Amino acid sequence: MSPDSITVHSWLPSTANKEFISLKAAIEYAGEHIDELPAIEILIRTGNHRYAILGGNQLAALITRVCSSH
Repeated sequence: MSPDSITVHSWLPSTANKEFISLKAAIEYAGEHIDELPAIEILIRTGNHRYAILGGNQLAALITRVCSSH
């Protein structure tokens, strides 16, 4: 994982984990898999092996906000 990457991580083998440099792109990708939302997290690297994790209701709200602006 690169130092400025954002990872969409899925616990389901049917959805590939994918890295992004844009949070918006990561949220849009997660939105493409909205039916699998309980098994998806977005990991944002904050430095020194630390991450902010978006998931659950917080991720659902972001997907709604980002995808409705299109």
